[in-house]
Amino acid sequence: MAAPGMTSPIRTETFKKLQLNAGIFIKNLDYSNIADASALKTAIQTAVTAGTNILGATRGGGTFTVTREIRTPEVDGMRYPFKGSDFVDSIDAYLSTTLIEVTPDNIKAILGSATATTSGKKTTIKMHTAIDPDTDYIETLTWVGDLADGQYVAITLDNAINTADFTLTFTDKGEGTLAAEFHARQASVEDYDNAPFEIVYFDKPTV
Repeated sequence: MAAPGMTSPIRTETFKKLQLNAGIFIKNLDYSNIADASALKTAIQTAVTAGTNILGATRGGGTFTVTREIRTPEVDGMRYPFKGSDFVDSIDAYLSTTLIEVTPDNIKAILGSATATTSGKKTTIKMHTAIDPDTDYIETLTWVGDLADGQYVAITLDNAINTADFTLTFTDKGEGTLAAEFHARQASVEDYDNAPFEIVYFDKPTV
């Protein structure tokens, strides 16, 4: 068999740009003042050590999905779609994963419209029948993954809420799991310029 030759996309940088491992999900991670991958790693390690705002260990990794509804109006005399004739009617961005840490915080986050009240050694979670826009959305939900060359990539949803059914799966000789699908939401009815998510690459610091 012949070598790939000039028709192959493989180059020196190819294996440095692979996304590796399952990454981590963090609530309300503020990286506005984080300049590079090294500083981001430190912030993540601090959050993991403190146990704050970490969704927890996952199984099967996760998925980031963006769907769009694109409409091309039907106009008399227009035989073909052309550049500029497409309109975006809606955009939906979401992160999905399966958690294997069954904590009050995780249950509250996945239920969405819920409160957790702790009294002594007991925590009680109650689900409300209405979603409170001030308390029930996660301000930002960020997945951070690492690339083979030491970079990090962060995908952040704004105003995230789980829209999937709540399912706690438990088995004999196994671990309980919680599936979640967090969807991003626009901040307000006036917020139409950008979709409510962003993707940020953090380069390694320059030595």
